[in-house]
This record gives sequence, structure tokens and C-alpha cells, in this order.
Amino acid sequence: MNFLLAILICVVATSIVIIVTIRKRLKNKSKELSEKLNHISAYSEKSSYEQAQERLSKLKDVVFADIPTDLNNGFYGKIISATQEKKFINYYKPHFQEAYSLLKKLEVFNITPSETITKFINDFGAINKLVKQHNDTVINSLLDTYEDFFDHCLKYPLDKQQRRSIVSEEDNCLVVSSAGSGKTSSIVGKVKYLTEVKDIAPHKILLISYTNKAAAELTERMTTDGLKGYTFHKLAIDIIGRATGIKPSICDNTDALFIDIYHTLLENKAFKNSVVEYFIDYQTYETDWERRKNERQEKLSEQKNVQLKAMFPDMDGRAIYVKSEQEQKICFVLSALGVKFRYEEPYEHQLADEMHSQYRPDFSIYFEQAGVTKRIYLEHFGVDEHSLVPAWFAKDKNITYEEANQKYNDGITWKKAAHEKFNTQLLVTSSTDFHYSNIRAKLKKMLEDVGVPIQEKTDEELYDLVLPKGSKQEKAFIRLVVTFVTLVKSSCKSVKEVLKQAKNADDERSVFIIKNIFQPVYERYISALSDSNQIDFTDAILQATEICRTSHPVEYDYIIVDEFQDISVDRYNFLKVLREGNPPAKLYCVGDDWQSIYRFSGSDMALFNQFPEYFGVTEINKIETTYRFGEPLVSLSSHFIQRNKAQIQKDIHSFSSEMKTELEFHSYDRRDYCNTIGQLVASIPSDKSIFLLGRYSFDDYYLSFIYQSIKEGNRFFYVIGGRKIEFLTVHKSKGLEADYVILLQCNKDTYGFPSLVSDDPVLNYVLTKSDQFPYGEERRLFYVAITRAKMKTLVLYDKRFPSVFVNEFLHPEKVSEENYVKHPNANKRWTRKADQFLLKLHSEGKSVKYIAAKMGRSQTSIVMRLNKLIQ
Repeated sequence: MNFLLAILICVVATSIVIIVTIRKRLKNKSKELSEKLNHISAYSEKSSYEQAQERLSKLKDVVFADIPTDLNNGFYGKIISATQEKKFINYYKPHFQEAYSLLKKLEVFNITPSETITKFINDFGAINKLVKQHNDTVINSLLDTYEDFFDHCLKYPLDKQQRRSIVSEEDNCLVVSSAGSGKTSSIVGKVKYLTEVKDIAPHKILLISYTNKAAAELTERMTTDGLKGYTFHKLAIDIIGRATGIKPSICDNTDALFIDIYHTLLENKAFKNSVVEYFIDYQTYETDWERRKNERQEKLSEQKNVQLKAMFPDMDGRAIYVKSEQEQKICFVLSALGVKFRYEEPYEHQLADEMHSQYRPDFSIYFEQAGVTKRIYLEHFGVDEHSLVPAWFAKDKNITYEEANQKYNDGITWKKAAHEKFNTQLLVTSSTDFHYSNIRAKLKKMLEDVGVPIQEKTDEELYDLVLPKGSKQEKAFIRLVVTFVTLVKSSCKSVKEVLKQAKNADDERSVFIIKNIFQPVYERYISALSDSNQIDFTDAILQATEICRTSHPVEYDYIIVDEFQDISVDRYNFLKVLREGNPPAKLYCVGDDWQSIYRFSGSDMALFNQFPEYFGVTEINKIETTYRFGEPLVSLSSHFIQRNKAQIQKDIHSFSSEMKTELEFHSYDRRDYCNTIGQLVASIPSDKSIFLLGRYSFDDYYLSFIYQSIKEGNRFFYVIGGRKIEFLTVHKSKGLEADYVILLQCNKDTYGFPSLVSDDPVLNYVLTKSDQFPYGEERRLFYVAITRAKMKTLVLYDKRFPSVFVNEFLHPEKVSEENYVKHPNANKRWTRKADQFLLKLHSEGKSVKYIAAKMGRSQTSIVMRLNKLIQ
């Protein structure tokens, strides 16, 4: 027992000795570290050699006091950038790691660290906060010091947000502007601040804009010797010329080349047939009922007012307006087969009663047989092979799916019974025929079987009917092709890569369009440039990028980019290598993502809206005061554009609360269209300027029949009521303003506003996800159009067919966020596991609505999948 006690005493004594020894050593280390921290050399941004030289000349130079003091001394009167902050942190990081490691050991032995160590650790952890406080102090001081400069450096004083962006010294500064906010003034102010206040040599500043006109305007407004504004293209060409000694030959009329290539390819029967097939079979998604219904934006019960225009007129030459894409296609097929018909003509026998209006079959078909005019009927039913209707039938009527299905099928039974009762010939098609057969071949056989003579048009005749050469339809379609090719090149992808994406997504429609239409044009285009020993502007940027990557021919301190919302992937890569240097050039980029409207030339909105992800730590400044227009247009336009959540959120306000700008919508009857415009012009005071704006260059077509037109250079005018009024496309109007704006042809049409052609879903394969909001580009274009006016914007639309944008303003109660968001799983592939789960829920008697919610899919998707599985 005594022996065990003795051992215990020895262990305890030894432990005490060890603990005392460790504590003593830790205290000594704490003392040594405190002394070490008190003698750290003060941080300096100078090179190691420069620091060594100073230490030799000043042996008792400034020593470390504490981190806050060192930070303020090291960056006195200067703004600390993210790169500088990182270097500052890294300078003290080894000391912090040593101090923090010792602190943990001291805590184990309950030893209080020295005040020096505690303060050092706390100060190091607060560096981010200290930097922000320092920068805020310096920025406020700079704004106060140079207040007079900012008041007088331009014609008008710069506002607070403009001044704040100008003094920024972050490595990356993105200035998010707005319509009429004076972004050009911000750029001119920045250059003047750099050259006149910071004494930066003009040749060390690179100024880039997107058009020759804008670059020239900036150069003129700078009045700074040695500073010149460039476009990306001009800069690239100059770099290539200096590096190779040969200025590249640029194909500067690619539009004409594309048109020539397209028309040459039309001589190939297969290509021409593919274009016709695009308009017959692939212009819309037949299977995605939910999406198409959402785009129409109206309830089924109101769908009589939401009609689609058939491509060709009826037998009397009257335009046909149908209720669905499938009926629209049936009209096309009947016309292509040379069949005479009328749409929804009253039935030949009276069936109306106090509860029902007269029955109107979908199609009445007329033909001669044995010298007698015969009339037969064609009904198209929106059901599948199991007589099931789309899920949104129920959703729109606020009834259960089972009730909707029963009601629709009762209607089918009633119609068939009526024809049987009166012994009239009825032909029937259904949605199934569109999904599982060739509707053109089926209709042809049905009609031939009942004796309807067929006078089928050739593919050449069909093409001439669908896309007459030189027509607005053909021009718009060629623009779609050009947009795709441009986006492929500027995104640095190949057509094969894009085609593979579409195949992997089981997107039959996009595969067909890319393979049979876009790819042949692309290959011919590349070949034509090569044969003529020319390059296009995208090629120039790609070549200049490679030159800069390998040789760095020019180094800049600052790179300033105007209209940055129009940046493309190829320009982004060019910009990245241009800024490389030691140190890298600082970026000052100005733009408005709400006005990003040049997707057809390759612009990618993600590069703007996700700027920090591409360029690194970024200071984002917003310029939200508009000097052009006031309320209520400010609020109306802001709400409209911000429905797309991918757009940067802003709080736009007018510089004066007294400034008023109205937004009015005027419907017209197509027969009085020109008179309506004349009346609107007459109502505008004679001393006020007016713009006529169109989505397309051909939107002024009908005006040319009534009013005198005048062409002055590249500008086009109409004389209306004795006033010369300029007509522009919305694209050309960007950056311009007038007192009044009249926006033409805002109708629901393939070439309306929004344009259904320019927003073809196939473009999603060459766009980033940030720009896949339905009608995203068209929405921004509409925003640009309505914000050109200083006093009033007048939007004109056909009273029968208002566009989805017009309805959004006139009937906001009918629009929800769901109307513009495609179901997140719309393109998600069905797996075996998902199929098994679907069948299990179905066998349990669960409703379609319940299954859709449970599986996170649309009701239409559930119904269509069940149709395929239960056969």
C-alpha cells in the first residue's frame, strides 16, 4: 500500500515538474513572440531590393507599431485594392499563424497571453473591416478634396454615384448604369480624373467602345492629347498589323455574304426542303403544351381572343386566325395540298338553342364532284390516343383533370352525333396524329379517300409561299441563321460541339435545325472567308488575343470599356490578355444590362451580370439617376424589365420629381393604321421631336403607301402632317432620345414585338443560362424602345392581336411570374426509377395534380408519360 502511494506521489510530482517546465517555456515563448511582434518591419509595397536599400540607409527606420497603424501609414491617402489587401494579409499571415498556434497552447495551460499577442491576433482578424474603414475615409476625403473638379470637369456637375465610381481604385470596377443616366459622362470624368488628378500618362489608358461612332464621340469629348478611343475590332486589327507587318483583310459586309450563301444553298433541294420543314414541323414545340400555353398568357376560356395567324388565307382570300399551333399547321397542310376551305364557318344545319350558340366545325372543305359543289368537315380534337386532354385544360377552367377530360370528350361525342344525325361527312384528326404520324401524309390520304381532289404544291412553290425572296419573313429567318453562326464563333465553340449538346438533350427539333440548316451555312461561310483570304471581326479578335497571350505587345495601367453589356466571350478573352502585365491593368467597365440587345452579334449577358466570377474581386457601383425621363415611365419600365430575375436589380429614379413621362397604349384597326398614326402625330405639339420606332426595318411598310418618304444618307424620314419624322429600328435608336416616341406594330405575330423568330429556343445551346428567360432579349429591346422618350411613349398594337408585352401592361392581373418561367424539369429525362415511381402512384389512384407535385414535374409531362407507359 505504501509502495503504491509512493509511486502515486512520484507521478504527481513529476507531472507538476513537467507542467511547471512547460508553462515556463510557454511564458518565455510568449515573451519572445511579443518582442518579435514589436519589431516586425513595417509593411511596404516596394520591392525587396528597395526595402533593403532603405534599411541600410535608415537602420532605425520605421518599425511595426500595430496592424491598424501600419495599414494607415503604408496606404496613407490611398485606396486599398483587393490585391493590395491580399498582399498585406499575406505579409502578416506567418506571424499570425505563429501567434495563433501559441495562443492555443497557452489556453491549454491557462496562461494569459501578452497584450501584444492578443492585440495582434484581434487586429489581424479585423483587417477586412480596417481596410473598409480606411477606404471609406480616403474616398470621402477625395470626394471633398476634388469637389470643385467634379463640379466643373464637364459641362454639368457629376452626381454622387458618378463621382463615387470615378475615384474607385479597385482592380475591377463595374459601373452599372441605366437609360439616360449619363454613363458617357462617367467615362469622360474618369479619364479626366486619371490624367488631370492622378497624372496618368494618356498612352497608359486604353479606351474601348463598341461602335466607331461611339469611339469617335468619346475621343472628341476627352480633349486629351495622346488618348484615342478604339473599338475592339479596330484594336485587334492594329495589333495584328503591328505583330505581323501585314494588315489583315476584313470582310466588313458579312450580312451580304450570308445572304448570298443562303440563296446559293437554296439551289440544293434538300436544304430548301429543310427550311420549309422548319416552318411546317419545327417552328414551335408541339409537345410542350404547358410552355406554349404560358406564352400565350391567356386562359383557355378566353382563347378566342388569343388567336394565331395561319400562314396562308382561306379560299376567299381572308386571313385565318386559329386557336392552336396544331390547327395552324392543319391550315398550312390544306393550303399546301391545294384544298379549298374555310375556318369555323357555321354548320349547314341549325343547332343553336337557348343554351348553345350555333355549332362551328373547325374546317369546312369544299370541292367539285360530278359538277356539284360538295362540303365536308374536318374537326381537330386536342386529345391523345387514350382520349386524354392536356393537363392545362383543367388548370385553366379551375376544375379537376378528370372533370376537364370528361367535359371535352362529351363535346367530341356531341359533334360526332350531330354529323351522324344529318348524314354529313366528318373527318377527324387529333393531337396523337402530330406525335405519332406525319400529319401531312395522313391528311392527304384521308382527303383522297373521300374524293377531295389534291393539287399538291411543289417544295419550290411552298418555299416561295413561306419565305418569298427578299420578304420580311426571309430577312428575319436569315437573321436567325446569322445569329446562331455568330454566337457559335464568338462563344469559341464548334458547330459539332453544339450539335452534340442537342443530341445529348434528346432535342430532336434543335438537332434537325442545326444539322440541316445552320451547319451548311456555317461551313459555307468559313470556306468563303478562306477562299477570299479574308477574316471577319470575330476572327480578328481571336487572332489578336493569341498574339497578346504570347508576346504582350502593349501594357496599360487602366482599361476603360464602354457599353460593357454587349461583351462577348471572344471579347472577354481578348480583354483578359490585354490587361496582363506587372501589375495588371485596372478595369473600369460601364454598361447597362437592361439594354443588352446585341445577342445576334455574340453578346453574352452572363459576362456582365456575373462579372466577379469572370474577372475576380470587383467593386460594383450603380448609377441610378436618369436625366431623360420621369414617372410614371420610370416605375413602369423598371418593373417590366425586372420580371427577368437574371437582370441586375436597380432603384431607378429621375433627377427631378417634377419630370413626367407618360406611357400610353393605342389600339388600331388594321384598315385605319396609317390614319391612327397621323392622328397621334397631329396631337403632338409642333415644337416637339418625334421618333417612329419599329422592331424590324420593315415595320414602316404600310406607311410608305400613304406618306412621303425621304432618305438622307443612312437616315429615313416620313412626312406626316407636314412634319418630317425619322423612322428607326429600336436597335438603331439606342443611345438616342426624342420628346415623343411612337412604337409601331407591337402585335402578337411571328414578326411582332416580341419577335418569335429571334428568340428561337435553339439559341439556348450557344447562350449562357443567365439569358434563357423567355423573350429575354426581346424584353430588353422593348425596354430600350419605351425609354427613348423624354415626354411620352405611344405604343401601337392591333386591337385583335396585342402582343404579350402589351397585355403585360394593360392586364397585369393576368400575368404571374409563372407565365415567364419554364418548369425547371421541363427537359429532364425520364429514368427507369422515375417511371416505376410514376406507375406506382398512378396505380394507387393518385390524381395527376398530386403526382405532378410529388415528382416535381408539370401535369402535362405526367399525362404524356403515362400515355407512353400504359399502352
